[in-house]
Amino acid sequence: MKKILIKIICIALFCTGCTYNNNLASDLKDKEGLNTKNQIEISNPNYKKYISAKDIIRDTSKLGGIYKKYYSKYIQYIAPNGKPITIVAQDKVTDEQVLKAYNLLSFYLENFGTYKKGHVANKMAENDAVLVMPNGADGESHIPEEALQGQPLYQMEVPTVGSQWYIKNDYKHRDASYEEILHMVHDYGIGTKMNPGALPNLQKEIYKAMKNALPKNKNDWGKKGLWGLDSKDWLLELEKEGSLEQEYLASVVDSYYGLWAPYTENNGGMWGIYTSKTREDIKKNDPMGYKIVSEFLPSYITYMARIDAEFSGTFKMYYDEKEPYTHKSKYLKNARLLGNKNTGLVGNSENNILIGNSGDNKIDGKEGVDIVQFTGASVDYKITKKGNNIIVKNNLNRDGIDTLKNIEVIRFTDKDIAVSEIH
Repeated sequence: MKKILIKIICIALFCTGCTYNNNLASDLKDKEGLNTKNQIEISNPNYKKYISAKDIIRDTSKLGGIYKKYYSKYIQYIAPNGKPITIVAQDKVTDEQVLKAYNLLSFYLENFGTYKKGHVANKMAENDAVLVMPNGADGESHIPEEALQGQPLYQMEVPTVGSQWYIKNDYKHRDASYEEILHMVHDYGIGTKMNPGALPNLQKEIYKAMKNALPKNKNDWGKKGLWGLDSKDWLLELEKEGSLEQEYLASVVDSYYGLWAPYTENNGGMWGIYTSKTREDIKKNDPMGYKIVSEFLPSYITYMARIDAEFSGTFKMYYDEKEPYTHKSKYLKNARLLGNKNTGLVGNSENNILIGNSGDNKIDGKEGVDIVQFTGASVDYKITKKGNNIIVKNNLNRDGIDTLKNIEVIRFTDKDIAVSEIH
């Protein structure tokens, strides 16, 4: 019964957490760091390919205009209609920051519940949506105004998972990627009251929730309500430009995924302008906002999170009060270690897909039906059982020696192996 259950869940997981766009051409890399000499053959239908730095295009001449003039690389998300949504970046923006932006965009556009996000992606592509990633910080970048044709997301506000900015919850480099990419999806795809889009019913619900979050009497804006506290002038400016809906929704989403839970300077989210700091707060204080986000986006972030190559120690995907960064990481569903350090990775109660790096890794799936994916075919590995652990050693001296605990499936390019069958 357990073997049958695992096989069923493996099939179900095949379409979950895979943010790779099949219109991107990508060669596999050994543990995201060591290039393979030949493309590895994949015969396992469950095996997942994820984007890597090889999918970033280094020549912007095809884009032409200001993108060719001011930007050095780009990546494209291909909508169902075959048209691209482009992410362009300047030279100081790292490849990992670009890949994070792509992954987050694809997450927002993943079908969920009753929402078919392909319509949103198509609308964005039809509207020529572009995310521009300039060097520096907002207000401190040397990029000219003419180059900001698109939704900006600056280099200094994109902490990658596992980086020092992320682990230390450095709000001088607070994660604005959730907000800015959501703005792009909202403006160019979902639609607003002033600019209708692909999901008019959702737009109306967002508008209602935003109105509910503000006092009915405009004299009380910034003084009372659920959102916009101590920010009346800003609210009036947003009202004039038609951006109240977008900024409100971004505040809800930021708190929903734990971005403000480690913030200690006040009890609210988004610098204190939103009364709810955590998902639990939203559910209690702003049920209209909670309903919108929980019905539009998954509870867990499903893309393959790429943990910074410089991270050392054990990365936790569950909440540990001693490590405040886990307010954010507890919402990750899938993760991979980058680089070659001998690091650890611990999952959570979800059905996780976990990937090690080229070092010796200790990987613990905790609860759920968890999968560890490896780079090569099963014949390239020696698998042994040692107590409650499974030891996986690569015979080609490529992946290091990995110790697996609470893992139900080991995935190779040719087949899946159920841990229950290993003796």
